Amino acid sequence: MLAFGLVAAVLAVLLVFPDTGIGRALHRWLVIAPAQALDRVPTGEITFYALLIAGGLILTLLFEAEGLRLFGLLLPDTLVWFALFDVSVFVDALLITGAILASNGLRVLRAQVAVARARVARLTTRISGRARRVRRPARPGRPSNDDDRPAWAGQPGYRAFSMA
Repeated sequence: MLAFGLVAAVLAVLLVFPDTGIGRALHRWLVIAPAQALDRVPTGEITFYALLIAGGLILTLLFEAEGLRLFGLLLPDTLVWFALFDVSVFVDALLITGAILASNGLRVLRAQVAVARARVARLTTRISGRARRVRRPARPGRPSNDDDRPAWAGQPGYRAFSMA
């Protein structure tokens, strides 16, 4: 109860008396200093800590007390590893890679949707029987598999989320 009273008193000074010396000092210590410190934190670290919090929350929700103990054992080593190897560089690299793959993935997804629509249209015309098939002339001289061309040339394009 004492801590709640102290926090309420500090908030009251900050809100009711912002122009006094104590109000300005509290504003500088409790608002401006943390905001400047958070402004210097790189995006990779914020992402890492957000993922760490999400992992702890998932462990706690799945395994309750044991998950909390497991996260408590895991957290210090993870934070030391992060500080020692400056993992934020790797996290930034993974974020950039994910953004590139996601932008590439939209093009691949559109192409796959177009192919799926064409297949559905072809299937519906076959089933309905109303539309006649257009006969295409056979291609002259189809190459055999033992020539100099790669055999995999007819495979679908790059998969956006393969990470390989």
